[in-house]
Amino acid sequence: MSAFLLLALLSCIDVGPLRAGESPPPPATPPQRLYGFHQIGLDAQYLATRPWHLDRRGKIKVAVTAGTAGTLFLLRNRIRDYAQEHRSEARDRFLQKPRTMGKGAFAPSLSLLTYGASFLTHDDREKETSVLLLESMAFTGIGVGLGQFVLSSQRPEIGKEVHFFRWGGHGVSGDAGLAASVVPILRRQYLLAKPQDGRVLRVWKRTATGLLYAGAGLTAYQRINNDKHWAPDAFLGLVTGFTVGETLCDSHDKARAQLRDRLSLDFGPHGAALKFVF
Repeated sequence: MSAFLLLALLSCIDVGPLRAGESPPPPATPPQRLYGFHQIGLDAQYLATRPWHLDRRGKIKVAVTAGTAGTLFLLRNRIRDYAQEHRSEARDRFLQKPRTMGKGAFAPSLSLLTYGASFLTHDDREKETSVLLLESMAFTGIGVGLGQFVLSSQRPEIGKEVHFFRWGGHGVSGDAGLAASVVPILRRQYLLAKPQDGRVLRVWKRTATGLLYAGAGLTAYQRINNDKHWAPDAFLGLVTGFTVGETLCDSHDKARAQLRDRLSLDFGPHGAALKFVF
């Protein structure tokens, strides 16, 4: 990670050509870490303002999400009847295992593991992942809470009423949201295929990614199976967790790109000029 440390030493001036015997000016700012409080603030700002800066693809995703949620709402009674008619003790036991992803201790446990791994790998990526997991969990919890306030529905085992802007509802599944919140973080940090990856490694990454998404999906279905949430509630929980995780990773990618862009090397007739740009 020496490259990151070098980029963090940039000042806001063009130092011009570097000649023999000259030394660059001292750094004007401390190194910027992608897992510090400053980055957390940038992530929060990026997450809060993202809905107002959607491109065409983002708007299509919002429309598809709304359409899917609306369809599931129209079919929610049929889906519930099907789930309860086919419910069994064996299925309950099976679905209880992936539901571990939706428990409150899952993301902090992963965060602790990745942070501890950083002392073995000596790579800031693990510390960044550790903080990202906690961020994704926290912001997903906020999103779920707001969603449950806006769409305040009853649990299926209690009733069918749906109210708007009322506390105490269950219109967005918290378990599904927490399970989904870790998936984009782990996928973007470790499981994206790279050009130098061999065939076996590519297959392993794709398999692991599939298992993570399957675990989140089964957690959502477990809430339907146990009659704790309607189908649209479970779906909106998944969407919340996936969206928060992906948006946080986008924020970090943006910060990485800005760090790289601060350093440029120009070649001219009088030698090389090292430019420091903010």
